[in-house]
Amino acid sequence: MSFRRFFQEEIETLPKEKLKALQLQRLQAMVERVYHQNSFYRKLYDEAGVKPSDIQSLEDIRKLPFLEKKSVRGAYPYGMALAPIGGENGAVEVHATSGTTGKSVPVFATMKDIENWADLNARELWMTGLRPGDVFMNSYGYGLPTGGFGFHYGAMKMGVMVIPMGSDARQYERFIDFIFDFGVAGMCMTPSVGLYVGNKAREMGIDFKKSKLKVGLFGAEPWPWETRLKLEEYFGITAYDEFGMTEFLGPGMTCECEIRDGMHAWADAFLVECINPETGEPVGEGEEGELVWTWLNADGTAMLRYRSRDLSRVWWEERCACGRTHPKIAAIKGRTDDAVPIRGLIVFPSQIEAALLRFPETGANFRIIVDKRNGLDTFDLKVEVKENAMLESEEFVKQLQKQMAEAVKSVTGNTPHVHLVPADSLPRATGGESKTASARVEDRRNLQAIEQK
Repeated sequence: MSFRRFFQEEIETLPKEKLKALQLQRLQAMVERVYHQNSFYRKLYDEAGVKPSDIQSLEDIRKLPFLEKKSVRGAYPYGMALAPIGGENGAVEVHATSGTTGKSVPVFATMKDIENWADLNARELWMTGLRPGDVFMNSYGYGLPTGGFGFHYGAMKMGVMVIPMGSDARQYERFIDFIFDFGVAGMCMTPSVGLYVGNKAREMGIDFKKSKLKVGLFGAEPWPWETRLKLEEYFGITAYDEFGMTEFLGPGMTCECEIRDGMHAWADAFLVECINPETGEPVGEGEEGELVWTWLNADGTAMLRYRSRDLSRVWWEERCACGRTHPKIAAIKGRTDDAVPIRGLIVFPSQIEAALLRFPETGANFRIIVDKRNGLDTFDLKVEVKENAMLESEEFVKQLQKQMAEAVKSVTGNTPHVHLVPADSLPRATGGESKTASARVEDRRNLQAIEQK
């Protein structure tokens, strides 16, 4: 079993045209089901003038209205449910988004959903090199968001032992101890937690090449290629990008294979579109836009044409060099709600992270502070250093701040006022916040606007 290339070879390598036929079949069945079983969707589709019989091709999905988070919140708590609560075929587990900007979005899972969820995550763990008998340390959060549960179920499904470590980076010494003491072969966590733990391990003189660690899966926040290189340097691993959303029981939606030129999006479970976020119209294959997701084989919760606000690209090869036939999405660049307009230019936190990681002195976190003085935008950037001793030399600090400002300007077009600050002094994202830039951006212009009303 451990020598085979795929966890579920038949579906992972199903020819593209057969996958599309399966998608259409499942899309039609899902639209039929939600229209007749869910009052929220029936009202939504009646108002849009669309009936299940209108879906005759995959392109017809565009006849369905988009789902916006605010409308989904309006259906709270049970409006999106497709299954009864409990019982033989009912929902047996519920998860929810963090609710940092309003009501949580709940997702109801039946036993069928959990089995499918386990399979999708097992595919991803197998694809990145883990095998039965390995040990996997899960450092995503366990709780209402789905981060920790997906890979937990997937690892168990394929015979891998799971350590449910959780996401609290402050217990970094335990992270490190368990990697060595239990022979951990693979791990998952957010990139920012990885950088924090890796930097602490470097300070302690830890060499992970002496451990069994070989694979790391990182997601839940945008991260540039420079972060990948730093994580691989810290841990001596191959780092893989993965993506998932609580609204769809993610992780288990997309992940990189060994080729690492995009994340495979499992077409038997999800249909992903890429649209112009301003117009809602589809962009060309491979062009950047906002991802829109439809859950094709959901049993407990209905999510059709849900706007993610995540910016990426989508393309579909006949067959990847790894042998899989599912479409790919590019690394998440950022979110439409994370884009920070400064002095007429759009700035993404991931751009700034890429610029700062060129400097070995950069610590685990930074914070963008945007304000307005005399009618003009100001752009301040606080950057943690790796070692507080670096702050003792005024001349060194001055020179490094200047170099960092120039590096950020080269990728954003804006010159920030850089302030170097002690290690571990800036706030970090917790729970669902890590999906957005909420802990890395402080836009005081919004506060001014509120105060002036």
